[in-house]
Amino acid sequence: MNIYNNKKTFFYKLKDSCKKEWSEYTNHKFLSDLVSNKLPDKNFKNYLIQDYVFLQQFLKILALSVYKSKNFEEINRSINFIKGIDHEIKLHISYCKKWKIPLKSLDNIVVEKANSAYTNYVLSVGKSGNNLDIFSCLSVCIIGYGEIGFNLSKIKNWKKSKYSSWIKMYSSKEYQQVVKDNIAYLDVLLKKNKIKKLNILKKNFKKSTILEINFWECFV
Repeated sequence: MNIYNNKKTFFYKLKDSCKKEWSEYTNHKFLSDLVSNKLPDKNFKNYLIQDYVFLQQFLKILALSVYKSKNFEEINRSINFIKGIDHEIKLHISYCKKWKIPLKSLDNIVVEKANSAYTNYVLSVGKSGNNLDIFSCLSVCIIGYGEIGFNLSKIKNWKKSKYSSWIKMYSSKEYQQVVKDNIAYLDVLLKKNKIKKLNILKKNFKKSTILEINFWECFV
């Protein structure tokens, strides 16, 4: 049993509460086209550009989680996640160079509405909630990308895809460890939270998943 199907985790309960949406997200046409080499170059380039902005907004959400932290353990967790995203941004910059996207153009990006919709939603949830609210929403992206990378790396001949380096990044031991840490951290936050509000958390998770699906739709 892989970490994504461990029924004992809170993450599994969240994704199990919206099976249809989660399947649409993790098996989206953007991903099947990516692994099968059917995704046009211009679509992937557009994704890289939009994801660069997305990651910047992601850092702001993690900064909010530092502010919302109740102890040093939570602060350190958020700071470590920020370091991880910073590394991911550097990888994105190297991808942009590889795909001949001028770095100067990254400062003048027209942001897709579907791009900002997810991060704005999580920021809104986080401002009125706590770190359990924040990381429940962020798990759609942080853990979801890990599950996507894991699944794509099991497909025959995935290494032949010109986008294999993207799959490799999210299926790597390093990123899978980030996923494990996040799954475990969700359980810790849930245990510490006095007011469980499970229905609200599941609702926010489902909404976040739908917004991520909408993001994929920009690139097919």
